[in-house]
Amino acid sequence: MDFIIPDSKNPVIIIECSFLATTSSGQGDKAKTEIMIGDLIKKHHPTAAFIGFVDGIGWFVREGDLRRMVGAYHDVFTFHPDELARFDAFIAATMT
Repeated sequence: MDFIIPDSKNPVIIIECSFLATTSSGQGDKAKTEIMIGDLIKKHHPTAAFIGFVDGIGWFVREGDLRRMVGAYHDVFTFHPDELARFDAFIAATMT
């Protein structure tokens, strides 16, 4: 996990980031891993939100892997300014 808010002892939001500029066969493995991690988070931290930051042309080309991977997340954001503003609003709503 890239970020855990507020911390690993009391996770409210767990964030995984994936930015890919190129494609690779490993993207299928990444999708499978995120699904397994999402299941573990739901089991061990059922109230925590598992968030994905996913961006880059590499994911655009691998649409099937992307679709499987984002299914593991509570919500998905990109690094576009509008999405970052939406993420700020998500953090504010979740942490209050």
